[in-house]
Amino acid sequence: MESETPKFNELIGKVLEELTPSKVICKWSGENPYCEGEFEILEEDIKFLKMLKVPAPSFCPTCRRMRRLLHMNFIRLFKRKCEAPTHSEMMISIYPEECPFPVYDYQYFIGDVFDPFIFGEKYKEGTSGMEILLAQRKVFPMPSFLNRDPSSVNSDYSNGGRNVKNGYYVFACYTVEDAWYSDLVSRSRNVMDSHSVWDSELIYTCVQVEHLYKCSFIYFSNNCTDSMFLFDCKNCDNCFGCVNLRGGKYVVYNKQYTKEEYEKFMQDVYPLSRTKLSEYKNKFWQLVKSMPINGSRNLTVTNILGANIRNSKNIYDANNVVNSENARHCDTLLSHHDSMDAMFSGGHSSFLYMTLNIGSQSSNVKFSVSSKFSIDCEFIFNSKNLNNCFMCFGLQNKSYCVLNVQYSKEEYFKIVDEIKSEMLRRGEYGDGLGFEFSAQAYNFSGVQISYPLEKNIVEKLGGYWAEEPETNAGDTKVIKAQEVPETIEEVSDDAINTAIECEVTGRPFRITASELEFYRRRKLPLPTVQPSVRMENNTRLIPYGIKYKTVCAKCKNDMYSLFDPEENYILYCETCYQEEVY
Repeated sequence: MESETPKFNELIGKVLEELTPSKVICKWSGENPYCEGEFEILEEDIKFLKMLKVPAPSFCPTCRRMRRLLHMNFIRLFKRKCEAPTHSEMMISIYPEECPFPVYDYQYFIGDVFDPFIFGEKYKEGTSGMEILLAQRKVFPMPSFLNRDPSSVNSDYSNGGRNVKNGYYVFACYTVEDAWYSDLVSRSRNVMDSHSVWDSELIYTCVQVEHLYKCSFIYFSNNCTDSMFLFDCKNCDNCFGCVNLRGGKYVVYNKQYTKEEYEKFMQDVYPLSRTKLSEYKNKFWQLVKSMPINGSRNLTVTNILGANIRNSKNIYDANNVVNSENARHCDTLLSHHDSMDAMFSGGHSSFLYMTLNIGSQSSNVKFSVSSKFSIDCEFIFNSKNLNNCFMCFGLQNKSYCVLNVQYSKEEYFKIVDEIKSEMLRRGEYGDGLGFEFSAQAYNFSGVQISYPLEKNIVEKLGGYWAEEPETNAGDTKVIKAQEVPETIEEVSDDAINTAIECEVTGRPFRITASELEFYRRRKLPLPTVQPSVRMENNTRLIPYGIKYKTVCAKCKNDMYSLFDPEENYILYCETCYQEEVY
């Protein structure tokens, strides 16, 4: 795109030529309690800025993360009215009623009837690009979901992902069958209350796991079967309450049992009551915090600074990055390279800058949200298969569009050159999208989990706050948590006709028939905490955009940890952990 924008190229060239390593005061210094205040523009940052042809950011890395993360919601669904013309039916959406933008049913939004070009507006020379963009953002409708793949079956309560069958309250799941209250799950089936799962079956409350079968309460482990309460264990079979175990069988709280002893122990575990479960959880987490754990959780990496990075190199200030190369200030990347300030991106994408949920072989995309298969685009929203589009909303299979108006190639580059040059002169080009561009309520988004704020601060920073919707329990009988039967054996079929008052929030929730079948199959007691709280608790173990600077408990070298040192973990760096455990 830049080769066709000579005026902008000349202006940005001068800006970048004068750019040197320096310290900068963040625009939100003193306003956002998480702001770093003064931050550095490093030589390596400048190399990326020159490669991407963008000016230096004026927000610190933490504030930039918060501005991106506000657009994501992996936990909440709402029932609200469709606001498409002549429509008023109730629909399921990831946006609450208070959303400041219109919300249309997803199928209508992507269908042939809806014409996104009716919102088109021609740019007036010399006007503020960001003011026009925000005005368009306020009137252009949001799809009720980010993506609803047509290959998914019986999964109305799902958002994102592909090829989901019988998914209930699931987010970003790929090739998944029979799943409830889970997110970031791939190639798995019969998954309940889990986060970040691959190639697993019949699992309950598991976080960042691979290749599990018939397991419950498993964390950062792989290749385990018929086990409960494991933390960072590998190749274990019939184990209970273990930490840092390798190749274990018939092990209880890291103590070796005979087969007969183990079978007797498990006979005492069942029937599994809520009281017993609470005792097992407490003892397990006490064991976790009494033993050294891999704080960084980095594996097979070269030249990295961050946490939870695997099979990657040249990664700086990042977390949750897999199979990637050359990225800075990024989080949750899969198979990615040469990008800066990108979040939630996969599918072999590259050269992204200040983007959120841009992926699926996208390249050279900047300042954009929730679009895929796009190349050489800036400021695009909820779009697909775009090439050379600028400030566009809800388009599919288009090229050379500006503000949802179609142009010829020659007209397109002339207009884009004018807009970008004017934005750069005004100081508008470079910082991307503020809170006011997000359709998501702060308190229902991913950012509230990682960076919780009060309503007044959110509104001061330009975001909005939504109230908890009214319960739809109606005349359904509601019982207190203490009235729920202790074991699944005591639960009758009528449980699906009764609501449980959440012991954390006080809000009622119900158990579906398929959930009840799962609990019976896994011999698990009914939960007494509502699903959204359970999902939040799992997410907090791998917080989005969060890593903690600390020191290795053994060698005392500086390190970044996925886990909060304030929670009294014994945190080892990768080297010391490998020496201790393997």
